[in-house]
Amino acid sequence: MKKFKIPLIIFAVVFAASAAALFFYVQKDLGEKTGVEVEAPAWVNKNGSSGKMPVSGKVAKSGNSIKSGQENQTESSPSKDNKKVAKTKTTTPVANKTANSPVEKAVDKIKATIITEVFLENLAQYIADSYHPAGSLPYKTKQDFSSASFKGINMHFGLNLRGLMPNAENLVTARKSIWSYLLTPGKLAAISKSDTGQLLDLIEEKGILAERKFVEGDNFSVRELTTTQRAEMFRTSSQPLRHVAAVLKAVADNPDLMQALDSYIKAEKRVDSANGIFQLDLDNSRNSKSEAARNKAAHSGKILKDAITIREKIKTGITQKIKSYCAGKCDKPDDSFYIAQWTFRRVHTDEKKLKSIAAGSEILNSIADKMIERAEAIEKSM
Repeated sequence: MKKFKIPLIIFAVVFAASAAALFFYVQKDLGEKTGVEVEAPAWVNKNGSSGKMPVSGKVAKSGNSIKSGQENQTESSPSKDNKKVAKTKTTTPVANKTANSPVEKAVDKIKATIITEVFLENLAQYIADSYHPAGSLPYKTKQDFSSASFKGINMHFGLNLRGLMPNAENLVTARKSIWSYLLTPGKLAAISKSDTGQLLDLIEEKGILAERKFVEGDNFSVRELTTTQRAEMFRTSSQPLRHVAAVLKAVADNPDLMQALDSYIKAEKRVDSANGIFQLDLDNSRNSKSEAARNKAAHSGKILKDAITIREKIKTGITQKIKSYCAGKCDKPDDSFYIAQWTFRRVHTDEKKLKSIAAGSEILNSIADKMIERAEAIEKSM
C-alpha cells in the first residue's frame, strides 16, 4: 500500500492543478466581451421581421456567449478595448447602407398610410363590377343600375382587406385600427382630397376594359361597354353614395337615433337570452314528456316571442325616424338600418367620431358630384 501512496498524492496534486487552470481559462473566456456591434438589416424592424422574435444587437465570436440585455445593464463600466471598438464604429462609415434605398422608401410610404394604391384599385373594380347596363345579364333590367351598397362594400372589404394596410395582429384589431384611423378628425377630408381623382381615373379605366353579357333573342353576346354606358356607370354609381350620405347625416344630426339604437342592442340581447332559455326548456320537455316541463317550455316560448316583437318594433321605429329625418334618398329601410347600426358600433358616445361621420356624409356627396361631372365629361367626348 505504501508503494502506491506517493503516486496517488502526485496524481491528486496534478489533477487539482489542471482543474484549477481549466476553470480559470474557461471563466476568462466566458467573461470576455466581444464589443462587436451590428445593425439589423433595414427590412427588419426592432421586434424582428416576424414581429415576434427580437433582433439581438450583439454578435458573439466563436466560443463566446451573448450577454442578455439585463446582464449588460448590471455589468460594470466597459473595458478599454470596448471603448476603442465603439469609437472606431462611430468614425467609420457603414458600407452598402440600405436606409435610403428606393425599396425601403417605398415600403416606408406604404407603412405610413392605411389607404394604398392596391386598395383603390380593388375599390374601383368593385364599383365597376357593380354597374349593370340595361338588358345585361343576369338582371335584364330596363334601366341601368348599380348593385353597390354600404353593406355590400363592407362585406367585400371586411373579410379580406384587399389593400388596406393597418398595423394589426388579426382581422378584428385590423378593422378597429382602420376605422380609428379614418374617423380621426380631418382624416377623411385629407384622404378624399388626395385620392378621389385617382379613384375616378381607375373606375373609368375599369369601365373601358369591362365586358357584359347582353340578351339577344334566345342567346346572349359579350360586348364591351359603349361610351354612353361608361358615362352612365358614373351616374348610377353616384346614387348609392347619395343614399349612404343621407343616412349618415340623419344619424349624426339626431342624437335620439343613437339612444334608440342603444335600446335596440339591449332588446337584441334580451332576445338571445330568452332564446337560450327557451331552447333549454324545450329540450327538457322533449326528454321528460311531463306536463310541467311542457308548460314551462310554452311559457319560455311566449317570453321569446314577446322579446322578438319588442325588438322588431324598435327596429321599425328607427327606420321610420331615419326616413323622416333624411333629406336625401333613404328609400331602402334594411340598408338604412344596417348603416345606422354600423354607425352606432363605431361611434356610440364619442362626439368627435360622430362629427367625423357628419363630415363623411359631406365627402360622399362631394364624390358623387365629381362622378356626375366625370359622366358629363365622357358624354362631351363622344
